Amino acid sequence: SVTAAVGDTIAFQFQSKNHTVTQSTFANPCEQMTTPTMGIDSGYAPVPANTTAFPQWSFTMTNASAPLWFYCKQTGHCQKGMVFAVNPTADKSFEKFQA
Repeated sequence: SVTAAVGDTIAFQFQSKNHTVTQSTFANPCEQMTTPTMGIDSGYAPVPANTTAFPQWSFTMTNASAPLWFYCKQTGHCQKGMVFAVNPTADKSFEKFQA
């Protein structure tokens, strides 16, 4: 998890296999957010073995007043804890989200 302010860029570098950065909700960690709007999604980023150029995907914070929740939608990855949070709170912590 990270703490970010409005205007900060959060970048992900994909380093192996095939993963995503997909926005979810605290209540449904392993499902893509669909309300009130469709959550952001990097799409799959396949990285072949022995690659030397790693794809990157990023977004810019536009509202830092509410936490953002993300997961990898590759089969089984979220269930194994491949999740991420921006600006989690004491009540809605990263540890609770990951659990």
